[in-house]
Amino acid sequence: MSNKIITSFGSAFITPNSTLYSEAESIGKLIALKGYTVCSGGYYGSMEAISRGAKSSGGKTIGVTVKDWQAKPNNYLDEVVVMPNLMERIVEMIALADAYIIFKGGTGTLLEVSATLEMMNKKAIPEKLMIFYTDFWKDLISILRLDSESLSALIDRNIKFIMEPEELRGLV
Repeated sequence: MSNKIITSFGSAFITPNSTLYSEAESIGKLIALKGYTVCSGGYYGSMEAISRGAKSSGGKTIGVTVKDWQAKPNNYLDEVVVMPNLMERIVEMIALADAYIIFKGGTGTLLEVSATLEMMNKKAIPEKLMIFYTDFWKDLISILRLDSESLSALIDRNIKFIMEPEELRGLV
């Protein structure tokens, strides 16, 4: 059994009756069956879905939360890591990971993606695989490629896009 961790980033606003929720849950199952631990922000939406999927396949889950936030962690976590603020939460989620899975999201997910890429770009962390589920972030990544040859090369080496949960099998 691997003790590697895949951190997920994505929206808290994905509802349990949505297609994306069930797809994130399927991805959680696949990750757990491969022996990886799932790490998420610990709350709802995509974070709950991927954790729920991992737990249903006997996997381990970690939720990284924020001390003074009113939201309660979801019910599918084995371990809750409480950080003092949002920025330290993001840094912890990035640091724990051996790879990342990124779902549709808003400004929080954008912050997580940007921080991860910047930390790799500045060599603050080793380069790690970033798997984007669907093409939701594809335009953003295309824009970032325009910044520099070095960032474009980093993206080429580490970013993959998948459109179906099953495509994850060939990557992890």
